[in-house]
Amino acid sequence: MHNRLLYCRILFACFFLLCFCASIEASKGTEVEAEGYADIVDGKKGEARDMALQDAFRRAVEQAVGVMVESETLVKNFELINDKVYSRSKGFIKKHTIIKEKIEANAFRVSIKATVLAVKLHKALDEIGMIIRKLGKPRVMLLISEQSIMSDKPSAWWADGSSGVGVAENTLLSKLMDKGFNVVDRQSVMRAVKDDPSLSKGITNITNDIALKLASEGEAEVVVIGQAVAKSGAGMMGTSIKSCQAVFSARALNADNGEPLASVTTNGSQPHVDPVTGGSEAVKKAAIEMSDKLASQIIAKWKKKAGGEHKVRLVVRGISFDKVKGFKELLKTKFDYIEDIFDRGFRDNMLKLDLETTEAAKEVAEDISELKYKGGAIEVSSITSNIIEITLKQK
Repeated sequence: MHNRLLYCRILFACFFLLCFCASIEASKGTEVEAEGYADIVDGKKGEARDMALQDAFRRAVEQAVGVMVESETLVKNFELINDKVYSRSKGFIKKHTIIKEKIEANAFRVSIKATVLAVKLHKALDEIGMIIRKLGKPRVMLLISEQSIMSDKPSAWWADGSSGVGVAENTLLSKLMDKGFNVVDRQSVMRAVKDDPSLSKGITNITNDIALKLASEGEAEVVVIGQAVAKSGAGMMGTSIKSCQAVFSARALNADNGEPLASVTTNGSQPHVDPVTGGSEAVKKAAIEMSDKLASQIIAKWKKKAGGEHKVRLVVRGISFDKVKGFKELLKTKFDYIEDIFDRGFRDNMLKLDLETTEAAKEVAEDISELKYKGGAIEVSSITSNIIEITLKQK
């Protein structure tokens, strides 16, 4: 019995040690080697050495960023990354070791081995919208209704046709744009509502189906549906100052298929002698918190798409049933990144397929458009972030 207890203790200790070592290893960061260079001006070797070291830090961070972000995105967004990341390179270096340093002609050269804080760097890239840019900046539509302290029911721009937008939507829009989101212009949606009043029916607590239809009219890939409500409480400690509260609930959907991307509820409070002003400030606070949490959940979903498997719906028109098997084999043969294909229905010479692929819809569509099929061509007629529609053109 004593030996068994001792054995269990040793086993537990080993397990704890392994977990502890794994935790240490995960926190080490990314190790890279880099070289920095700086001219010696007016014989000031010390200053040149410091500048060369800073240059080495920058090059180390550039290497780490290059692993996280594809080259095309880096080129297109160089100025933004330079301003927000490269210019602050030292802050992303956990530790460094100088491998060698020397003076060549009239310049100082330093070689280092550095540990880059990968988690911190990834967070910085997220904050400036690199994940969003990598996915082509999907368009977001906001459908936020709001009930102020002086109102007995919520109001919404799509329901009453007004041009005014509440504090909640204005604040959310501003903060999401600051994070790099591409927010859809409401005017295109207003035109759709006027042409087809059944889209809104004057309701403010909008359903998923109506929201998705509005998103389709506004050509958005993501739609955010929400409602903010402000209320005034009793006076504080016998004074005329009111405790104003706000609750903001919102959900984000993939506009192509209705897939949930995020669901968030936030709160805000603001004491004020004027309940209307206090209520607006409380809503604003709730909306600021909403922007952070909503963006975080949406980006987490998009990260999986950016780095892993995608599910792309392919709609094929102009295909006869006897050609379906051959067409699917063509896709599998030509594109090794398509891991599996699932039938989702065939009707009136229209085939629906779901593709499991490691490439995004845009890349898949580009490759499919270059295929030749049975002596004819393939025409891509429509593409969104998750759906590709094509037509087979026979000679």
